[in-house]
Amino acid sequence: MTTKAWHPAEVPIFGCLTGVELQSDQLDVLPGVTLSRIFADTFGATMMAFAPPPSPGSHHPAPWAAVRGGTSFESRVQLEISDLRNFDGLTPSVAAWLVAAVLRLRAQSPIRLAVLANLPIEAPNDDEAELVAIAFENAAIQIGCFSSNCTNIGQEEASWLHAMLPTAARLYHDERFFRAFSIYDQAQWAPTPEIGTVLVWTAIEILFDLGGEREKTKAICKALADFVAVDRSDRDRAYQSVQSLYYKRGQTVHAGRSMEAQDVAQSFNFASVAFQKVLIDGRLPLPRSVTIH
Repeated sequence: MTTKAWHPAEVPIFGCLTGVELQSDQLDVLPGVTLSRIFADTFGATMMAFAPPPSPGSHHPAPWAAVRGGTSFESRVQLEISDLRNFDGLTPSVAAWLVAAVLRLRAQSPIRLAVLANLPIEAPNDDEAELVAIAFENAAIQIGCFSSNCTNIGQEEASWLHAMLPTAARLYHDERFFRAFSIYDQAQWAPTPEIGTVLVWTAIEILFDLGGEREKTKAICKALADFVAVDRSDRDRAYQSVQSLYYKRGQTVHAGRSMEAQDVAQSFNFASVAFQKVLIDGRLPLPRSVTIH
């Protein structure tokens, strides 16, 4: 076995995805970007020792005791990126994250890129190079609008990624999109649903460039409802829902109120729909001060 130093700034890069399974053995997303079936369970247990190591850098002596808790992630899909031509200069690890983040917009299940690795995710043989695996999205909690624990994905989802990833990579270089989308995506790893929801509404505010608005509640309600609605009646319903959710967000910020699970999920869902539309349109929403004649 040969050992080679590796860090996730090189291709090829491989990743373990949770929350999804494939309808076929392999899906080709873009040139050099594929999804394939694997079996990889990642788990970690916290241990407790009762005596110090005998010397610096050595192990704690026995006995040890297991601490209940820990984490475990079931990955049934491998992401492989061997070509970055469609990622507009992004690094391999950011490109891999972007695949997971864009797929999260489409599939309502707890998708995470649990591990990044230098080799295909499979049991290594003695005569192969060393598999170097790095924990990536490994927070114990994941918050979002989930309708199931796992999504069975096929050509429809592959086509979505094929169409949206180059657009997402291009928009990633736009500071407003980068900040808004990064905050929205990171909101799901917040320690509590309330903090996650506040971050989601911060991302929406940035997406619509509403930081300087005096009547922020009215501006956010109108901008988001106008953007996601398909007709006038849909816009009226969306406005009422957004207004209610933003009021509850304010109660969380200013009065420390808890949020109901359905309000958390609906907040994430509104943001998801807005970011999906941004990728479909290929551009950010125009600032409210800009009008088209």
